[in-house]
Amino acid sequence: MIRGVCWTGLLAGVASLWGCGGDSIAGKTTTTTNGGGVAAVAPDGRPIAGVVVFAARSWDLASGTWGEVDTLRGDSAGHVLLPTGRYAFLEFRDRAHVLGAWSKGVVVGEGPTRVWVLDTLRSVRGLWADRAGVGSGRLYLDSSFHSVALQDSGDRFDFGAIPVGAYDMLLASEGRPRRFMGLVRLEANARQYLGSGNIILEQDTSGSPLWIDDFESESPGPLLRRSLPQVAGWYVWSSLMNVSLPTSSSDSSMNLAIGPDSLRPSNAYHSRFEATAPYAWIGLGLTRLHLNVSARDHFCFRYRSDTAVTVQFQRDSVGGVRPSTSATLPSSLPWRDACVATSSLVPAADTPDSLKTWTAFGRSILTLEFHVPAGGTFLDLDDIRMH
Repeated sequence: MIRGVCWTGLLAGVASLWGCGGDSIAGKTTTTTNGGGVAAVAPDGRPIAGVVVFAARSWDLASGTWGEVDTLRGDSAGHVLLPTGRYAFLEFRDRAHVLGAWSKGVVVGEGPTRVWVLDTLRSVRGLWADRAGVGSGRLYLDSSFHSVALQDSGDRFDFGAIPVGAYDMLLASEGRPRRFMGLVRLEANARQYLGSGNIILEQDTSGSPLWIDDFESESPGPLLRRSLPQVAGWYVWSSLMNVSLPTSSSDSSMNLAIGPDSLRPSNAYHSRFEATAPYAWIGLGLTRLHLNVSARDHFCFRYRSDTAVTVQFQRDSVGGVRPSTSATLPSSLPWRDACVATSSLVPAADTPDSLKTWTAFGRSILTLEFHVPAGGTFLDLDDIRMH
């Protein structure tokens, strides 16, 4: 029996196979030679002699439960005797550490041998621009042995050689509850990140979108809060407006505003109001963001409005001034999917010259707001994200 898990991606118990060392966590690793049958082959169908399988009987990283892991080695024909039962995940590696396979929720039963086709291991590297606001800790690809330590400085990470699959990325930092950072999807010819963490993967052709809110959560809190707990809930404020929906920023009022839409197959935010003076306005926003989105090229969202809509980003006050930059979009009665290039945002006249480029301004976003002036009666929003 070998205890400990090596989080460079392999079990400490088989460190001699691939040169693993350093970090470990509590866990149990056993080696067994009886049970059901699986086999490992290369992409061309060639059996992989001496393949190693890591079989996690239980695993709940979100709650800090590592579970029990069996370590098994295959014979010269790639066959492995794996105990029958349900496994949280299986991970296969060839001895050269070039090929691998991974799967969650596997059931191994009696009967014919199950064949696993191993594929080339691929790198998962990226940028986490908000790293400066987080202390020591680790990023994990859940239901696997892959993690990286947060360095004292720098905002890049490298998980090394990973089998193809879809992994939840979790953050464990400074003894706080682990939080979800997004989904990492690694395919044979593509990499993709999807989530509310400010993560950008290398070679992600989708652009690693940062999801701010899609209004599908049962909570009125924004989707962004899942990876950034400090973010405040949606607020609404107005001047010289009679606002019928939502009537306030309270959870109960926002629950009434966020719900099914008759023109879309999903939830959306809905507001209804009426101006009482020519200079009336209403705004919807999020604050306490503290986001570095300087690397983002576009701000995108879906909307309906019977008057123009202004999108505005704000920073912390500088010398008594709250710097801001914005863009105004035309009214649209049907739902419209709009994307604004961050380079086209127009700084307010009192924004300091040093912050008039997005590269500088976007390094510390505090607040995002949507403004509607007098003349309009509704604003509907959905699928707010940055690319």
